[in-house]
Amino acid sequence: MARTRWTPAFVTSGYLIREFLGIFVPIVAAFVLMYVVVDFFDRLSILLKSHAPGMAALRYFLFKIPLMLTQIMPPAVLTAMLVSLGMLSRRNEIIALRASGVSLYQTAVPLLGLAALISAGTLAWNETVVPYCTREYQYVNNVEIRKRELRGILSDREIWYHGADGFYNIDHIDTHRQTLFGVTIFKTDSRFDLHTIVQIASAQWTPAGWLATDAVARTIGDDGTVTTERLDPHQPLMHETLRDFLEVHREPEELSYAALRRLIEDLTRKGIDASNYLVDLNMKLAVPFASFVLACVAVPLAGRVQRHPSVAAILLAGLIIGFAYWVILALTNSLGQSGVLPAVVAAWASNVVFFLLGVALFLSGE
Repeated sequence: MARTRWTPAFVTSGYLIREFLGIFVPIVAAFVLMYVVVDFFDRLSILLKSHAPGMAALRYFLFKIPLMLTQIMPPAVLTAMLVSLGMLSRRNEIIALRASGVSLYQTAVPLLGLAALISAGTLAWNETVVPYCTREYQYVNNVEIRKRELRGILSDREIWYHGADGFYNIDHIDTHRQTLFGVTIFKTDSRFDLHTIVQIASAQWTPAGWLATDAVARTIGDDGTVTTERLDPHQPLMHETLRDFLEVHREPEELSYAALRRLIEDLTRKGIDASNYLVDLNMKLAVPFASFVLACVAVPLAGRVQRHPSVAAILLAGLIIGFAYWVILALTNSLGQSGVLPAVVAAWASNVVFFLLGVALFLSGE
């Protein structure tokens, strides 16, 4: 009896998954190809102007593909769900399944299970492959293509930079406030002998240059004595501009969830406001599960179409759903970065909204 009971369900589930994967794999390949082509033409002028070697350009795009995959995965899952189920509807197979007693819920279980696995795989991919590859393509872009000298040495918690006056140690670069926090400048002479140490609590980039806060210089005399002097906030302390330091700044996508969390804890312990990173931290968990959430909307939406749906109409529906999701995500992300919304709400609001929409479509479809 168990065989009679479960075998049809396994057969149906396997068939639905094969149909989905048969559409999903080509769609992912097509999306990546389009992404690469658009990015190539966007960067063509830089490649030509810099006389970039062909292998350097190739390595740049190869290292960027892992990040592309994470970005195109939610729309690829959404499109594949709608198209695969739409094709089943065109062949009247959805009607046949419903007529044989297979409910919309039973149809959805294997597809949503697969979407959940894709989301979990995307999360693992983001934590392992993407940070390394992102750092590598940034290196190829700055050093091998743009021919810029590598001046920075980065860790998850601080930055070392070789500047015009010596070596800079920077705790944090806040791109939103255009401010450096926890700057220590080790000034050296031509023989790399240390003669002055300048400590700056924060330095903000302004049209007039750097505006320092709590800047103190300690000068080492020839006899080893140390002279301490408090510096004027408007006194020129660094020849470099903000753009120079941004070239060695590590973006959140270059860090794993664990590394970004350690960075936030370290900055907080040093008294540096790291609240702008909290949204990025929560987004690292929320965005990978967009694939599952959008599948929750796509499956009942496609299942409601009973006869001969238009492929163009299916793609239009997918475009509208995907556009609405990313608009809400961008809006809440912006509100979270500005402090209007809590970080957790800003990152997960779009997922919650579309998950509830999917649940409503399931209930009304049944």
